[in-house]
Amino acid sequence: MTVWKVKAGKLLSPAHLRQLMEQGHTDEMFSFISKKKKPFKARLVVSGNGIDFAYNNGEEDESIKYMALDRKEIRVRVESAQPGTVDLTIESVDMPRFFQKINFGLCSTREAECMGIIVAAEYVKSYIPDCKEKTMRIQVNSEEFANYILKETKPRDKDTQNLIYYTWDKLSAFRAFEAVHTPKKRRKNEGGNVSRKFPVGIFPWLEKNTENQEADETIRVFLPHNPAVYRQFKASFHVAQLMDIDDEEYIVYEVPIALEKALDTWFSMVTQLNSGTGSKINSDQNPDKSDSQEGRNFDE
Repeated sequence: MTVWKVKAGKLLSPAHLRQLMEQGHTDEMFSFISKKKKPFKARLVVSGNGIDFAYNNGEEDESIKYMALDRKEIRVRVESAQPGTVDLTIESVDMPRFFQKINFGLCSTREAECMGIIVAAEYVKSYIPDCKEKTMRIQVNSEEFANYILKETKPRDKDTQNLIYYTWDKLSAFRAFEAVHTPKKRRKNEGGNVSRKFPVGIFPWLEKNTENQEADETIRVFLPHNPAVYRQFKASFHVAQLMDIDDEEYIVYEVPIALEKALDTWFSMVTQLNSGTGSKINSDQNPDKSDSQEGRNFDE
């Protein structure tokens, strides 16, 4: 993650950084300077792959309650600020800290957050064999989705219902799960249904299963019946065509053979293991080009 030494005019000390890394937040501090040149006091809290302000309002901030890690819990934050994309953070003492921005194509914020939790559940299971002893504590940005996952309300749309049922099934692998609605300020809407970058390490359990169709100059891609997987694949390869094949184990897509290198890169990147706590890995891979390159930036 990236933390600047100076935040709102205040120089952060090594003690402040230690609090952020170990507790997820600092004590309340004074001497911050606003854009209007006025002093204010606040706590600093870990937010995604950076830090943000939290203010005392007479009650303990809900997001701070979830910052102290316990050995029997996994902390997950899913935040969809615009339809189709989600910022996913996973933290546990048993695995490296994980953060990725994931594009699931054309879908609502509640659906994106739902698939973010599916990714998190499968990701944790691949890292922690004894996840049945763990509780997953989830923060979500969409109040509507929070009501769905907590069974407060039921979605009217049948596809959304199936997505919720699938999520509950994945969460049943854990001892228990909790969810809380902790909204963040909405950012400016941007983007579309096509992903311009391949997310790193979100499906470490996924096996590559493809079949070249030389006569048709296409490649068939066999994906599991996991909505987070096939929707992210479709967002990354918008030219992929869904095949009308009835298979209980796989959903089959076809892509032009010219995208073979990009396809290899997608599998390589989404299955890459996250080996460093707090590392930020970005890749600007264009799936529409046959030549594939991997670009990574590490910020400490």
